[in-house]
Amino acid sequence: MVTAAKCFAEEGFTVLMTGFDKYGKGETGLQFVHQLQQAIPKGDAVILPLPYTPGGGILNAPYSEKQILLETVFRLADRAKVICGGMLPMEDERYFDYYDEPMMLRNADVTAEAALLMAGEKMEGCLGGASLLVVGYGRIGKRLAAKARALGCNVTVAARKESDHALIRICGHHAIGFDKLEEAVSKAGAVCNTVPAEVFSERILQKIPEGVPLIDLAGSIVGEKVIRASGLPGKYAPETAGLILAESLKRIFKREGLL
Repeated sequence: MVTAAKCFAEEGFTVLMTGFDKYGKGETGLQFVHQLQQAIPKGDAVILPLPYTPGGGILNAPYSEKQILLETVFRLADRAKVICGGMLPMEDERYFDYYDEPMMLRNADVTAEAALLMAGEKMEGCLGGASLLVVGYGRIGKRLAAKARALGCNVTVAARKESDHALIRICGHHAIGFDKLEEAVSKAGAVCNTVPAEVFSERILQKIPEGVPLIDLAGSIVGEKVIRASGLPGKYAPETAGLILAESLKRIFKREGLL
């Protein structure tokens, strides 16, 4: 969020940052304001986090000293021309979800790179020549498989659809169905899960050899062996993630006449 804000400050925008009481860093060109009522009503555009809330009517603001109610944010922003948020449920003439398809694809690419780095750090050997099992063939699964193959991995992808199996093979990977997971995990040098549904039973988890990293990018696996890896773009490459966010916001601002 700070990186995205700096991008706009460099282009001449006045940028007010609120909900960052515990951030603790000085940033050139940004004005940190602790009182919501002194910041939000002044914004032509109000930018909320990704995701905009963890639930319970609270703003996703880990650097705030206290909880911020969403109803307070929206009330104070009643004069803003544009209100943007990540995974924002409402879309009308003022509310926009910046987590669009281009941003999802860019984030998927960063996530895949970070996941492979995590796997490589946990493996005893190199990624090149290793057997990598990718579970799921959505945005992240596609980038994982492609990047792993470019590094010299022997890539197997588990997917449900036959149409995905055809594309997986066209891309030079080995394709299997979820019914073959038990055998596949027993032979893998690393496993990366991108499926949000529960496809890893306890029986399958027990077949993963000791020392083989199991990277869960979807938060759907329950077990002791799991390496949980949510929110990787912001954790692994915060500056890149911020630039991707700024690009998405600029697309909205241009459509709405703010740029």
